[in-house]
Amino acid sequence: MSDCNVIAPFGPLIYTTDISGEFHQFLLDGLEDCRKGQDLTKMLVGNIDQQRSAPYDPQKFTKFLYPHLRSYLQERNNRHRDVMNMLNCDEIVWDASKSEINFDLGGGPWVNFQKKGEFNPLHNHNGLISAVVFIKIPDELDEERKKCNFNSKASGCLEFVYNNEHIIVNPREAMMYLFPSYLNHVVYPYHSDVERVSMSFNFDQIFIDNDDNNNLPDYIMRY
Repeated sequence: MSDCNVIAPFGPLIYTTDISGEFHQFLLDGLEDCRKGQDLTKMLVGNIDQQRSAPYDPQKFTKFLYPHLRSYLQERNNRHRDVMNMLNCDEIVWDASKSEINFDLGGGPWVNFQKKGEFNPLHNHNGLISAVVFIKIPDELDEERKKCNFNSKASGCLEFVYNNEHIIVNPREAMMYLFPSYLNHVVYPYHSDVERVSMSFNFDQIFIDNDDNNNLPDYIMRY
């Protein structure tokens, strides 16, 4: 049998990773200041009483984000190269580690202090790339899902929806997801009397090698 290659040319690319212990502790240490941050309830779609701006040190925060954005962009380019190879077209080889990458988070980040019965309805974001970080996920939510008698055990879960496809993420502390901002997603409510804490933000602008027009090349953002 001849060798073969299988790729996924369609649909959004979702990046997931465990953030470092240092990054996670940095986020935990700032939560009390976040509770006092600007109330964003009227600016966000969440049915969550405490949606607050996150006044973290911007230099430290962006330093933690940089390697993840670079990895995500590299994976986008890798997918482009696979597709071009499948189509017998010229590939564009790009090495993210050799490019200068800068970004603007717009009005983010913000933190959701989710309580019993609260939820985030189906929505998407502005910007180019969006992120969700799970900061505090109580064990009670996992236990609630285990005891659930329904087929879809979604208490406190994040769900991504694209066309007629969807995947449900069981959140775990210190995990981060990056995905295209157009990708619809939802966060389900739960019944346990605990607090679930997550962070979101958008890369509103991304500049590669001092491209001040924010015109990201197709070999990074097309697929």
